[in-house]
Amino acid sequence: MAIKKLNGVQKIAILMTAIGEEAATRLMAQFDETEQTRIGQALIELEDVDIQDPDVERILEDFRELTRSGGVFKAQLGRTLDTTMTKLHGAAEANKRLESIRNESRSRYPFLALRGFRSADLAKVIATEHPQLQAIVLANIDSEQAAEILTGLPEDMRAAIVTRMATMEEPPPALLRRIAAELVERTRGLRREAQSKDSPEEARLSVVADILNATEQGVDKEILKKLEESNEDLGNKIREKLFTWSDLAGVDKRTMQKILQGIDTKLLALSLKRSDPEVTDALLGATSQRTRDMVLEEKELLGAVALKEVLEAQRQILATVRELNDSGEITIN
Repeated sequence: MAIKKLNGVQKIAILMTAIGEEAATRLMAQFDETEQTRIGQALIELEDVDIQDPDVERILEDFRELTRSGGVFKAQLGRTLDTTMTKLHGAAEANKRLESIRNESRSRYPFLALRGFRSADLAKVIATEHPQLQAIVLANIDSEQAAEILTGLPEDMRAAIVTRMATMEEPPPALLRRIAAELVERTRGLRREAQSKDSPEEARLSVVADILNATEQGVDKEILKKLEESNEDLGNKIREKLFTWSDLAGVDKRTMQKILQGIDTKLLALSLKRSDPEVTDALLGATSQRTRDMVLEEKELLGAVALKEVLEAQRQILATVRELNDSGEITIN
């Protein structure tokens, strides 16, 4: 990943790498503990950044006595942080601070967005992934949640995952962010048991959805209709909480057949590229053998498909479900 725009802390981090370990140690000593933590995080984040000579030269233009060379910076970033902190605080204290910096840095990754989902659902999401990716995910989330997910995975996979967790090197921050971003996308159709404290809006929407789900038949439609007249965006957000992709697994066969009457087979095939087996079985179980074979064939012919395309197909089908439910043609409990 190349640099697009550097912030002030990142510039300090690169400058410290440029001026050498002794000077970097003296410079780091001028900052307080909070500032040292921020600089440490910047050094970690820049380990996976492609730092080019022009980027370095912009930072060093006022320091003509220093050699202008950006090629060595990427390899020196981690070593500069370790050495500087050791010289400042001693080996034992430096190790504690470095661990704290790395933990705090990891806490900023979007893996936090996985909190609140049922561990069994998350186990299904990563069940088909490579053991190395599974190990990376479990090693970077809450230990309790990781233990539950591991338990939900097939027994013959667990030992391989644990072995990789115990022996793998620390993944680059950029890799963790990419993996986390994809997992967050794949969990959009899942219902949360509890929302993270970091998402107060999501928590409020879920509470509202649960209340509407518990109202008498028709009351929820009346409330949503009036709400959408004044705030359409908020109404749509609440509707998405009322019924999700994973809920299709519980729809009875006759209702599912009504839903599928207006769904194109190509759209259905695309939606099944990333779908839980229970939902896939519910959808295909409501079709004829001929239609089922056609959908599965189209699914195979699609090959590799972007995740956003699959999610869009699923959203279109869910929109159809909501329309049918609102019109009274089907009843979703």
